[in-house]
Amino acid sequence: MKVRIGEEDETRFEMAPMIDMVFLLLIFFMCASHLSVVQSLPLEIPTAEHSVVPKERPDRFVVNITADGRLFGGNTPVDLQALKEMVRRQREMTPGIKIYLRADRDAAHKHVRKVMDAMGQIGVDDFIFGAFKPGG
Repeated sequence: MKVRIGEEDETRFEMAPMIDMVFLLLIFFMCASHLSVVQSLPLEIPTAEHSVVPKERPDRFVVNITADGRLFGGNTPVDLQALKEMVRRQREMTPGIKIYLRADRDAAHKHVRKVMDAMGQIGVDDFIFGAFKPGG
C-alpha cells in the first residue's frame, strides 16, 4: 500500500512566546533588584583601596551602624539585645549565618566591637565589612 505524504508545513520559529518570556524575566529582575536596594541604609561607607565585592553577600544578615552609634538589623532600628535576639532567630532558620557589617566611616570603633562581641556571644563569628573601593 502506497502512503501519500502531503506537503509538510514549513517549520517556523514562533517569536510571541519568546517575547513573553523576555518581558517576564525583565519584570522579575526589576523586582529583585529593588529588593536588594531596600536592604541598605544610606551610610558613608569607609574607603579601602584593596576592597573586594564578595559573591555571597546576599546570603548574609545585614547589620548597619550609623555615625552616632545607632544599630539597625537590616533597616529596622534595634538595640544590642534586640539585635542579638534577631540574629539568634535568623540563625535557627539559617544555620551557619554570616554577618555583613556596614558601619559609617564616622562611627566609633567601639560600636563595631560591641556588635562583634555580641555576635560572638551567640556563636556567629563570620563577618564581612562594608567598604567602598575608590574608582570602582
